[in-house]
Amino acid sequence: MSSVTNPKKEFEDVLGGLFLMIAFTLVWAVISEVALRGRDYWGIGVLFAMVTMFFLVSYMQFYSASKKVKGETIPESVEDKAKSKWFNIIFIVEGVAIFVVVNVLNNTGHGNYFISCFALIVGLHFFPLGKIMERKAYYFMGNFISLGAILGIILTSKGFPAYEVTGIVGAWCALATAAYGVTLVRRGKRLILHSGL
Repeated sequence: MSSVTNPKKEFEDVLGGLFLMIAFTLVWAVISEVALRGRDYWGIGVLFAMVTMFFLVSYMQFYSASKKVKGETIPESVEDKAKSKWFNIIFIVEGVAIFVVVNVLNNTGHGNYFISCFALIVGLHFFPLGKIMERKAYYFMGNFISLGAILGIILTSKGFPAYEVTGIVGAWCALATAAYGVTLVRRGKRLILHSGL
């Protein structure tokens, strides 16, 4: 996470981010499809499977390009170490919050709110993350995912079946991570173009 411009490091950032978006998109799409059990004719699963395949092909392309880029690895600065520290703290707090929420919901008989509350915690964690990592896209993701989570909470309170709410929220979150994945692919392609590879 160096602040110094370095093509090799920029490729590493794209690869790291794209790897996470592949994983998160798959997780949310699977959550959605498991809940719906084919009631959407597997449309969500097929859509995000294609998106994931596109990301995987792009990932391999960027990985190959990163190996051809000349440049030394820049040691992590004090600022980067601080960012890494806060990044880890945010994820620990997020994990604890999810653990507490799932227990409170289960113990109060409101387990059907879990996926929406889980998504809300995920959405909210992007706000401090965006500030620490200095990425505006994280604020958009935070807003979009949080909006989907709030929609899920409202639908649950209105008596909608848990499988429908989970399907909607899962697809909504998969859309958010897929959208950010597309921005990373575009960034990676620009890097390839500027590197003359």
